[in-house]
Amino acid sequence: MAKNIKAIIFDLDGVIIDSNPAIIEFWSDWATKEGFSLNDEMIREWVFGRRVTATIEGLFAHITAERKKEIEDAGYLFDQAMKPEGILGIQSFIQSLTQIQFTIGVATSSHHARMLQMLERVGVSDSFVHFVTAHDVSKGKPDPEPYLKMAEKLAILPAHCLVFEDANSGIQSAVAAGMQTIGIGNELTKEELLSHGAKEVISDFTEILLQSKQLLTINGNKYQLDAV
Repeated sequence: MAKNIKAIIFDLDGVIIDSNPAIIEFWSDWATKEGFSLNDEMIREWVFGRRVTATIEGLFAHITAERKKEIEDAGYLFDQAMKPEGILGIQSFIQSLTQIQFTIGVATSSHHARMLQMLERVGVSDSFVHFVTAHDVSKGKPDPEPYLKMAEKLAILPAHCLVFEDANSGIQSAVAAGMQTIGIGNELTKEELLSHGAKEVISDFTEILLQSKQLLTINGNKYQLDAV
């Protein structure tokens, strides 16, 4: 039986900000420069939910250290220039949670400064006070450390946390930490997210409803909210 939810934790890219199309284009361009093409499996495995350095090691292990550094520097410049929109419905959902003073946080493989910049660009930076970013952990997703660290910061048992994730690595991380997870995806990614442990998958935040102390989803699931 599912535990009452005392905190909701969001990944950043693909969950709060609609950055995945631009991210795919960036890494695809670099793959082309290095003589190969990215396929969907490579993108899901090494791009979504990964640190820049992990993506480079996963996709470009064969190139020189100097070239890897060039890609890493380009990645950070790309991030700074990005101006993404919010995932559909995210602003109103976060606003609804803050209005009832519900505990929320962000656990991302991104760096802290970049995360704050992206939250500001979609107008939700003032809604969060709890963060786990790349510098807070020694092991990134799919290791459970990011979500275990967040549970520690919140002083809430992992079983009472609900996570929104769009990446296989993020789902694996949250599930391994003992948290309940909802995937953000489409018909192409739904089955894979479920196979990695997501309880269900929604397309965006217009497919959920916050009603009294319950979170209702388009799939007919209910999550009881229990503010600490």
